[in-house]
Amino acid sequence: MSKSRAKKKQRRRARAQTAGPPGASAQERAAARAQTRSTQAPAPQRRPSRLDVRAGVPRPDAIWAPFPLTEIGMAVGLALFALGFVASVAALFLAGVGVLVVVVAELCLREHFSGFRSHSILLGLLPVSAVHLGVVYAGAATWRGPVALAIDLAAAGALAWWLQRRFLAAQGSARLAGR
Repeated sequence: MSKSRAKKKQRRRARAQTAGPPGASAQERAAARAQTRSTQAPAPQRRPSRLDVRAGVPRPDAIWAPFPLTEIGMAVGLALFALGFVASVAALFLAGVGVLVVVVAELCLREHFSGFRSHSILLGLLPVSAVHLGVVYAGAATWRGPVALAIDLAAAGALAWWLQRRFLAAQGSARLAGR
């Protein structure tokens, strides 16, 4: 017998038990049902999954928590990205990339500084890449080659090192707060 059939059969039995004797009034049936509900064991608490809690630190909620703004932003960014790629429209493609960068950066910052998950390398590379892109588009076409790469990697590495220390401090204080 399938699980759904077994559950339906169990519900029918429970209803029959709480219905009371034949010819009972509606009030008597309601009282019997209320008594049965009060004697039933409470539903077991849902154990958090590894996606909700990591190393004893709960996943942080956004400030707009019940509204799924991050997920909507990802869907819009992916749609723009795909549409721009398929239609070969550079403006749509770049708009999709921009929306995705902003949404992913927000999510990574939130998770990183709450101590939930470390995103040190990604968060270290983002500002360095943005500054490098700005320098190149500002007209410094000579900012390229091994020297520029070495400076960019050194800056990203230093930033990632600092971010990793901040993550460990946030994770430690989040674990202490959870105890």
